[in-house]
This record gives sequence, C-alpha cells and structure tokens, in this order.
Amino acid sequence: MKIKVPVSGIFRVDHLATFSETPQMYHPSRGQLIRALLPFVRQAGDAAMAQWRGVSQTMIKPDGSPVTAADLECNSILCGACARLAAHIPVLSEENCALPPSVEDQVFVIDPIDGTKEFIAGRKDFTINIALIEKGIPTGAVIYAPAHHRLFYCEGQGLAFEEDRKGHCRLLPSLVKSGEALRVVVSRSHLDERTRQLLSKLAPSSVQQVGSSLKFALIATGEADFYPRLSPTMIWDCAAGQALISAVGGIVLRPNGEHLRCDSGRGTMVDGFMASASEEFALVAANILRSMPMSPVSASRASSASG
Repeated sequence: MKIKVPVSGIFRVDHLATFSETPQMYHPSRGQLIRALLPFVRQAGDAAMAQWRGVSQTMIKPDGSPVTAADLECNSILCGACARLAAHIPVLSEENCALPPSVEDQVFVIDPIDGTKEFIAGRKDFTINIALIEKGIPTGAVIYAPAHHRLFYCEGQGLAFEEDRKGHCRLLPSLVKSGEALRVVVSRSHLDERTRQLLSKLAPSSVQQVGSSLKFALIATGEADFYPRLSPTMIWDCAAGQALISAVGGIVLRPNGEHLRCDSGRGTMVDGFMASASEEFALVAANILRSMPMSPVSASRASSASG
C-alpha cells in the first residue's frame, strides 16, 4: 500500500469529541495518520527481522529487563515517523520513558519490540507496537508481528483491519459471543500463580502460551477469547492491544473490573488487565478475582493509593 504524506509532513488530529470508555468516535484525520504510519512500522519490522536469530547486541536496563540493538533501531524509526507525521503529538516509548509526557490529551505510545525475550530466544512471538491515546483512551494503533507476517491496525470503533504483506486489507468483523468453550491466551514469561488460580476456576477449554501483544490480536481476530495479565506491566505493553480489541467490540478491564485508562494520573505502570472478547465474561472474571487474595505488589500499590 502506498501512502502519500502531505507536503507539510504533518497531520492534525485536533481536539476530538469527548471520549468515554465506550464507544470510540471515528475521526478522518486519525485514520489518515494511522495509515501513514504503516510503512514506517513495516520498516521497523524489517529492521528487527534483519537482526532476529542473528547477532543483536543485548544490554540490561536499570530495571533488569533486556534491550537489544534492534529495540533501539526500531525505536528510532518509529519516533522519527511520529515526529515527521504529527510533530505536535508527544511520544512516550519504552526506550525513552525517562521523559514521559502528559497523556491527558494526545500521545503516541510506542513499544518498539514487545516480547524482547521472545526475540532474543529466536521465537516468532514479538511485535512492533504504536498506539494513539486521546484523553486517556487508546483510539488508534498498529501491531505488527513480522516473523508471522501479520499486521493489524485500527482507526476507531468498527474500523480494525489485518493487512497482508502485499498491502491487501480485510476488515475485522465485530466480535460476537461464541457458544464455544473459553479459549485463553497467556504470557509465556509472566504466567504467575494468581493467573493460574483464576484459570483453574474458569476451566477454559484451551490455554495457549503466546508472547507479546499478539495475544490481543488473536482475540481481535476471533482466534481466542480471553487474555489475563494480573502482574504489573506498563502502558506501552497494552495500549495498542486495547485500541485494537476495543475497535472490534471487545474490552480491556483492570483486575478490579474498572475500565483500563491510560492517563497521567495513574502513571505509566498498570497493575494488570484482562482483555476479553466479551464484557460479560470479563466482569465474571473480575468477580472471581475479588474473592482471591491480591498479589503483594498490587496490595502495596492499593495501600499507597488509599493512603
């Protein structure tokens, strides 16, 4: 797909209608902006693939997590694209989070390579992610899994797509309640004991371990139903996935049943979340979690918030 960038190089996504948790409003400028980002996301994917299963320098960040030269190259490509296309919108990325902007209005949220551990291990489940957040709500996003040759993007409610390597798109249909037994996707790296306890009570028909934000995409395409992440994470790990799932009628809740928001009042850390094809089922899971002990980290954060 060939995208024509305006001569000015800037799209305006000015103040849109007031956003609530449901539903998202569509705005033409947002759609133009998301589509203009696609070739840059593919470029980042190509850069990652050039170093995948090869020699990519790995370093350890102060928080103990790994970062590779591929992460940094992808970050440079995506941040540069945002500056070129919409210089007025600030950028928050995992790799330059030392300067977090306010996300009260609009912000790009980037995870250059989500699933860095998967990438280092030579597995396919890593993704390139960028989301547009407006007034605390992820409204547009691109998720690219280059090793799987799958690219997903959304522009607003009812406008989510999967694009193949030739640029052909298919509209992802709205999610409908399935009569089939529950299909769960969980993290390969962050499957904690509380999640195991929840799954034992839900008794799903299948549990598949998948890395990165690809789990969100599998729900958005109807290939899975539920993704619980009950340990702390960051907004760049879930913003793009939340936008994609919301665009097809799914939902992302915090473990306590509240809608997940990405506003500066809560910071960049997320206590956990549950992504679901069905709001009804997500609320059932939240009710189960209320009867279970909180994790020590979540309990400490809850105590700090109330104090």
